[in-house]
Amino acid sequence: MSFDVAVDPGAAENGLALMLAQLVEENLQDPAKRADFDRLELRLGIVASDAGVRLTMIFSRGRLAVYDGLAAELDLMITTTSEKITALSLLPIRRLGPLRLPDYASAQGRAIVADLVRGDVKIRGLLRHPIALTRLTRLLSVAGS
Repeated sequence: MSFDVAVDPGAAENGLALMLAQLVEENLQDPAKRADFDRLELRLGIVASDAGVRLTMIFSRGRLAVYDGLAAELDLMITTTSEKITALSLLPIRRLGPLRLPDYASAQGRAIVADLVRGDVKIRGLLRHPIALTRLTRLLSVAGS
């Protein structure tokens, strides 16, 4: 891992934490994703309910620390299956003029919206932190910048 992305030694056995940290690190090669990373101030919890995996990602404007387990006082909490967590990174990003927004009209976007409506994907803090969630989605997307 780089200086910008640090995985706590306690998360060394958490495969999902390692995968997400590596995804962020790889995506930092894209200048637009790097700009989102540098502006992101967020305490994110992720629970893969099927695998019994919990992790915390703390973004601090150009730094990311990844921990096993859930920290207190999270801004966002995503709870779903490990498969759907991976699918979230496939959401395409569409340019609309100067804006880069998640494409919820795409097939992948419609599937995510359907999962949210059914409760298969739960995002606590979604309405309180929409800008941070958009930056996070752009940063984690492998389907465009």
